[in-house]
Amino acid sequence: MAGRARGIERERRVAFSLRADGWTVVRAAGSLGVADLVAGKDGRTMLVEVKSTARGPFEHFPPADRLALLEAAHAAGWEPWLCWWPPRGEQTWIEAEKWPEIAGSRAA
Repeated sequence: MAGRARGIERERRVAFSLRADGWTVVRAAGSLGVADLVAGKDGRTMLVEVKSTARGPFEHFPPADRLALLEAAHAAGWEPWLCWWPPRGEQTWIEAEKWPEIAGSRAA
């Protein structure tokens, strides 16, 4: 499966798994915004970026994109998350505090 098609399929599968766990999920398909999904449950809201790259979670999630997601999530009072699901692996949820540093400061 090509990279873009795999990414879209991963977004849908992550949304499905969140819904199965009781989350309300909105997919920002084709929006080219800061995140792929918005998910809410029990007073929590997550802004989620989904990546399906083979070489690592941050291969196509550069500092500028991480910063934009952090700023949007923090402005709304939401939680920024990265869900990385490589081609032959399991999905891994990475909280912002564990992202690489951005411009010399911690991500969160």
